Amino acid sequence: MSIIEKAAEKLKTLQSEDPSAPEAVSASDQTVPHVAVTPNVKRLQDWARAPQAPAEETPLWHVDLMALKRVGVMPGGDAAARLADELRRIKRPLLATAAGKGTRPVENGHRIMIASAVPGEGKTFTALNLALSLAKEKDFEVLLVDGDIPKCDLTRLFKLERHAGLMDVLTDEQRRPEDVIVHTDLPGLMLVPVGQRNPLAAELFGSQRMERVLQDFSGRNQRRLLLFDSPPLLATSEAQALGTHMGQIILVVAASSTPQQTVKAAIQTLDKAKGISLILNRAQLLAGEDYYGSYYSRYYKDR
Repeated sequence: MSIIEKAAEKLKTLQSEDPSAPEAVSASDQTVPHVAVTPNVKRLQDWARAPQAPAEETPLWHVDLMALKRVGVMPGGDAAARLADELRRIKRPLLATAAGKGTRPVENGHRIMIASAVPGEGKTFTALNLALSLAKEKDFEVLLVDGDIPKCDLTRLFKLERHAGLMDVLTDEQRRPEDVIVHTDLPGLMLVPVGQRNPLAAELFGSQRMERVLQDFSGRNQRRLLLFDSPPLLATSEAQALGTHMGQIILVVAASSTPQQTVKAAIQTLDKAKGISLILNRAQLLAGEDYYGSYYSRYYKDR
């Protein structure tokens, strides 16, 4: 059982010990601007084009950050500050590429996939913490999608096992993609769980329907980043199919455990026209350093 799987199981135990803990916060508790009815057609058209808040009756899904820290998928104390600083360095070039200001143009630069060559290299930890960091940006919002169909760790960590998700909207063309987006009580962060698993996940990822769903996930909002937690590239065929729709791909590599040839084999499965980045994870600690402070040790750009 992986660290993330153990964390998800521990999170369930914590929830059962505190059954009164809220899962959702009503959006009615939020401040929603009042829009007066007016015969002015132009004003109505301008308002319709403006970004809209979630409907008043739509609940905001509660993200329990303290619970995530207790189960070990988020650091606390001084380690949290050090990790936050490392994530700031990592996300700057990603944001530049997403905004079309990178070293070279990348199609669909706002679609970012977090992958690894093999299981157990820390990609879900990376996806979760990078999403939380990106959600703090004033000019962007993040849609974190659980695309790891076999393991669905993010879905379980956020307690979304019973919610419709990515696979449901891919198999049912009558279902609207926006209906599976879960709005959270963390500003700037939205989620899409796995949904009902399907043995044809690779074929669904490679379909035209997938491209239409991704377009709907982005909508007309140029500020929205799509961040995918992907299956390992060499363990399943879904990751390669998913990667064809992405603009940027981050490959998480565990130091001192993943052979160089394995990393090269994983990179060979990717389209070199994509923006490919590598994060070296779990590098050798120096005396006095902690685990989370050195979780991300070096960051490379393959441009």
